[in-house]
Amino acid sequence: MKGLVPRRYCFLILFSLMFAGLSTSGKGRFTPVDKQDVQQIVQKHLESIGSAEARKSASGRIIMGTTVATMRIGGSGHAQGNAVMASSGEKSLIGLVFGSGDYSNEKAGYDGERLTLGEFRPGVRTNLGGFLLNHDILFREGLIGGTLSTAWALLDVAGRGPKLSYGGTKKIDGREAYVLKYEPKKGSNLTIRLYFDAENYHHIRSLYEQEYSPVMAARPQDAASQKVTRLQLQEDFSDFKPERGLTLPHSYRIQLTFESTNQPILQDWVVTLNRFAFNQKISDSQFDVTPSAAASTR
Repeated sequence: MKGLVPRRYCFLILFSLMFAGLSTSGKGRFTPVDKQDVQQIVQKHLESIGSAEARKSASGRIIMGTTVATMRIGGSGHAQGNAVMASSGEKSLIGLVFGSGDYSNEKAGYDGERLTLGEFRPGVRTNLGGFLLNHDILFREGLIGGTLSTAWALLDVAGRGPKLSYGGTKKIDGREAYVLKYEPKKGSNLTIRLYFDAENYHHIRSLYEQEYSPVMAARPQDAASQKVTRLQLQEDFSDFKPERGLTLPHSYRIQLTFESTNQPILQDWVVTLNRFAFNQKISDSQFDVTPSAAASTR
């Protein structure tokens, strides 16, 4: 009859209406963004930390907890110890202390101008220390430690002037995350990606990668066996809880990966944070973690 929809189309129309309803309802659904929305992602991320007043007032931070280090490839074993993170303005420090003769510490301190490191043994640095020393841009840009640090890069985008671009979305532990590509104003030999939970905009991961092409093989038959050397440092943040008006992660994981045919390495450090102090007076000397500086303050 005229005016009626043929039965063969009814199912299609009903299906379309159901799909439309599903796509516009449901708590926690995320909306894909384009390159023009990078500023919006940054703003919502900052709001997820706390109000502008709370972010500004929470200076001079000292955060403490425990840590477990595990060597998975390139060795074996694990060590347990204590962890401390301190920051004031652009200065920041990470200290993982195990107290073992075989593996005493991982320490890195940035005083606003220079990065200093602890030592594995006298005159010898760890794999993590070597990576950080070669890529001190991570401290200079305030990337290391994420929102746990007062130096966090996205707290002062205008001042630092990085190039931020949208990198799509990625599933992390079953949750959708927005990806921002971060390029320091003065450039870097690292590819830097920052990940934000698409529902609450918490910063949940930072990924720093570098690739080295193999040296030209002397014989053509050897070229096939050569592989690109890939270095990667990954920071993961989880267990977000309120602390003095800020919402900060209480679980912090660092993973270092060297993909190499000669000496592959996979090592991680899991840090559980349980003591947060704000507005502390921290002397500049505390951000110098060289053994000689530590000895002089005893």
